Parts: sequence; structure tokens; C-alpha cells
Amino acid sequence: MKLSKIAVPALTLSLLLVLSACGSKPSPTASSSSAPSPSSSSPASQKEVVVNIGVQHAVAPLVLAQQKKWFEEEFAKHNAKVNWLEVQGGPPQFDAILTNRLDLAVTGNTPVITAQMADIPFKEIAVGSTGSKNNALLVQKGSPIKSVEQLKGKKIAVAKATSGYDMLFRLIDKAGLKPGDIQPIQLTADDAKAAFISGSVDAWAIGEPYLSTSVVNDGATVLADGSNINYISPAFHVARTKFAEEHPELVTAYLKVLEKTLQWQNQNFDEAVKIYSEGTKLNADVVKSVIKNVSFATLPVSDDFVKGQQELAQFLLNEKAINKLVDPSKVVDNTYMKQALEDIKNNK
Repeated sequence: MKLSKIAVPALTLSLLLVLSACGSKPSPTASSSSAPSPSSSSPASQKEVVVNIGVQHAVAPLVLAQQKKWFEEEFAKHNAKVNWLEVQGGPPQFDAILTNRLDLAVTGNTPVITAQMADIPFKEIAVGSTGSKNNALLVQKGSPIKSVEQLKGKKIAVAKATSGYDMLFRLIDKAGLKPGDIQPIQLTADDAKAAFISGSVDAWAIGEPYLSTSVVNDGATVLADGSNINYISPAFHVARTKFAEEHPELVTAYLKVLEKTLQWQNQNFDEAVKIYSEGTKLNADVVKSVIKNVSFATLPVSDDFVKGQQELAQFLLNEKAINKLVDPSKVVDNTYMKQALEDIKNNK
């Protein structure tokens, strides 16, 4: 696949972090995690640990567990408490990890690559979703565009260095088009939505929940998505390296809560949809569509996911979104996920 011809400005994580840090909303009680007292391993004699978890108002098991206070219950067993840090998007999440304000979070596949490129100390501890339809190329209701091939010469709204951006150029390559055959318009999700609705652009490459909101509420049409090219756009759970090394039992506890929450969601689907709908202000049909498209999971990071990340890293390098090639396998640590699944299996 030849994608290197498209001209885009260089984009590094440091720039993303500077521009996005204003979107970070740390809780007033945010603090660095405290290590256990070395004098005793007994929970009662340990100093209480504060676990800083990143959260966004989204449809995701992490948010469901937050609403149910299941993290608080699990961490209390380890003399730890939760501090929720509201951070909008991957770049500010990694900025918070870099400055020791965030210990655990879930983020998209692209921010993981750019964070690794910037040498931010983190571990990729689990796969959080396995969807191939959570990014799509949309056209307006009634659009004469019926195929990707017909996008030649058209304006397409997309946010650079996102999984939607990656998917867009893989789709046009599959359709036999070259990067120069389309007019990518670099816009944030909210600005892109306005441009799409007004007709200022012909198509929109976007992920959830904007995707389902546009389809369900506005009648937009999915021209193509990741499933057309066997493209998976996963999310990953990440941990600040020092925190994970000092408190492996808390990283395992975090993943145990997520897996149990996912199991509960599958068994109590309607109640879960109601909770998500109330928390995000999205209607139930949109929530159901998001869940279906995203395909939430709590899994070890397999070789297939590492390979996908390697392909993404090469793509980002070709597009000058990163300035050096990284090896995604270097940040993967499945120790915690495997222990979490073993504990659940043994009812621990």
C-alpha cells in the first residue's frame, strides 16, 4: 500500500499534548499514587494508595463500573481509593501519565503509538475493544455518492492522526484511488459534524459515538467502514509504568473490575443501556449501536494486535505524523491481564 505521497504537516505527540492539555480536567483531589509502607505487607498497616483513573463521558464498561462504584469496592480490599480524572482524549491522558497525575486509562490505538514515540513511560496492559465498525466513512442522507471510488475530487472531513484517518486512506487505497485524488479537510469531531450537516464537505471519516449519532439521529449513510477492509480499530488499557511496577495487584484489580463489568453488561443489557443513556445524554438506539460497533472486550494483547499496531506505526511515519518508527511490542505487558483472568476463574 502506497500512502506516503499525501502531504501533511508533521505532528508529534508533544504538540498534541500542548494543544490538548487545556482539555484536561483533573479532580481537585488528584495526587500521585502513594507506595505501600515497606514496614509491613498487611493491608491494615499500609499507607492508603490513591489510584488515579482517567475517564470520559462515553459508552464504555469503565464508565459503567464508575457509576456502579465497583472500582471503589475492589480497591478497598487493597487499602486503596479511586480518584477520577476527567481527561478528554488520548493526548491529554498521556500528558497526565507523563506528569504522574494519571495511573490507569483506556485510549485509542493511535495515541498509544504517538505516546511511545514520545518516550512516555507506560505499559499497554489489555485490549479494550475489537471493533471493525467503530470507524466509518459517512455521507449525507440522499447523497449521490454510492461508493468509495466516487470520492475522487471530493472533500472529506477527518481528524489527523486518528484511527478514522488511518481507515480513510486504507479505504481509498483499496478502491484504487491515490491520496491526492481526495481533498481531506482537517477538522475536530465537533467542527466536522457541523461541516457535514451543512454540506460543506462531501463525506466524513469518524468514529463512535459521532458515527452512531449521525446514522441514528440524522439519517447519515455508512459508505464503508473497517469491516470492508478487515481493519480493526482497537482500544487499549494503559498503565503508568512506575505505578504498575509498584502496585501490580491494583493493576490486576482494575482489569478484574473491567472484565466483571463487561460480563454484567452482557447479562443485563437493557439496564446497562439505560445507565449509559442517562450518563451520556444519548438516546437508547444510539447507545445500542455504539455497543454493537465497538465490540468491547477485556483481553491480553495478542500478536495480531501487535501486528496491527506495527502497520499503524508505519502508516503514521509515512504520513509524517510521527518522526520515528516504534516497536509496539515493547510496551505490551500481558502479565496483569492474565492474572486478572486467572483470579476471576478461581473466584478471587
